[in-house]
Amino acid sequence: MEAFKYRWHQLPISRQLLVLVNAILFGFVVLFLLVDYRVRMDRHLNEKQIALTEEAKTMYESLLVAEPHGGEAIQNLVDNVCARMNTDDSPGHHIAADWRGLPYQAVSHGHASDEMLLAMRSAADSTLSRSNATGALVVGSFTGSAGTVYISEKRSAVVGATRRSLLIQMFEVLLLGGITAFVVSAVLRQLIAKPIQGFVSALRSVAAGDLSVIARTRSCRELSYLADQINSMTEALDHAQRDHRVHMEKARQIQQNLRPTVNGLVGIDVAELFEPADDVGGDYYDVIPLSDGQYLLCVADVSGHGVPAAMAATLLKAFVSEAAKKSSSPAQILTDVNERYCEYVMMGHFATMTLLVVDPKRRQLTYANAGHEFPFLQIGRETPVRLNVGDLILGVEDDTHYREETIQLGEAARLVIVSDGVTEAFDPSEEQYGTERIEQLMNTVKRCNARELVEAFESSIETFRRGRKAFDDTTLLVAQLAVV
Repeated sequence: MEAFKYRWHQLPISRQLLVLVNAILFGFVVLFLLVDYRVRMDRHLNEKQIALTEEAKTMYESLLVAEPHGGEAIQNLVDNVCARMNTDDSPGHHIAADWRGLPYQAVSHGHASDEMLLAMRSAADSTLSRSNATGALVVGSFTGSAGTVYISEKRSAVVGATRRSLLIQMFEVLLLGGITAFVVSAVLRQLIAKPIQGFVSALRSVAAGDLSVIARTRSCRELSYLADQINSMTEALDHAQRDHRVHMEKARQIQQNLRPTVNGLVGIDVAELFEPADDVGGDYYDVIPLSDGQYLLCVADVSGHGVPAAMAATLLKAFVSEAAKKSSSPAQILTDVNERYCEYVMMGHFATMTLLVVDPKRRQLTYANAGHEFPFLQIGRETPVRLNVGDLILGVEDDTHYREETIQLGEAARLVIVSDGVTEAFDPSEEQYGTERIEQLMNTVKRCNARELVEAFESSIETFRRGRKAFDDTTLLVAQLAVV
């Protein structure tokens, strides 16, 4: 039963209306035919019985005329009248009489018998005009002072003739019912199903993002009201979407204005690639000048993307800027940022971050990491290595203390810092970009500035994706130290 209900509810309204209307019309037609069959059959049998009764009355008058000529004259009259009856029009027609205490039966058709006379007497006495002795009979009788005349026909013959006429009528009624069902279904489709299908199509277009559709109908007041409500809803969604686009554009501009200036830095060449998956992103990068000619490089990735992640990234920028005023130690800055981040951000909005302090004068690099992708370092023509020092991500425990390491850079060096939107970029065959392609590109593209290397990465990532949309924010920061 549940499976039937499920399948029924999955049918379009046009088919439901077709099934329901035709089922109801079919039910009415069947009920009408059953009732009409019963009524017409009873009426036809009654009419036949009345006709036979009138015939019996006429026969009684004729017998009174023949009576003076003796019993033989009565028998001849009964035989002659019965013999003249058309067996096609009146099959099983039989005449009998109880006259002055003597029984008479027509012998012209060979139906005469004591059982037949008893059956006719019994049927005449029965209110159903039916006897089971020799089969069903329709009997008309007339009783006078001289006796009783019985005239009968087979009930099956009468019923058969009636059924033939009823079959013709049944065909006519079914044909009329079919035409009526077709007309009603067509009208319901035009008045109800077709407008509702139009509403469904309009709503599907709205769900797909097309807010220019207009629902129309001239069916009835209720459906016109529904069309007006759909149009009002679509218009409201369109206004809301326009407002959303305006607000998101403003948010994007704000986030763009928060991006650092990387031009004109002394002793270091920096370039970046920043592509949010939405209008705004949860990735954050920064280049902050410190005292004594040092620079703090920061790349962070807040879980998720969109507005919530962008708001958390904005908080991270403020926390990093504030902590960098107090200390130039990457580990201490991460410790301070994590404490503030746990205090102000909801549980579950975790973030990763890597901090690197570059000292171009002393050719030193100090770095710390909170669960972020390990940066890539290439010194001179050597093979790139990963700065694989890392601790707990931000937003888990507010008392986490982070570690840092310091290395000498010596001759020319370059750093590539990425978010997981780069390493976890997918192509149409679900293959990841990974870290090996980053190292291969750094080995291949060597004699170039930071901007050229970023453009090489951008082209490589775009070619790898082959048109597939990025599902996460993409951030890449390149820093190169000039040759001493």
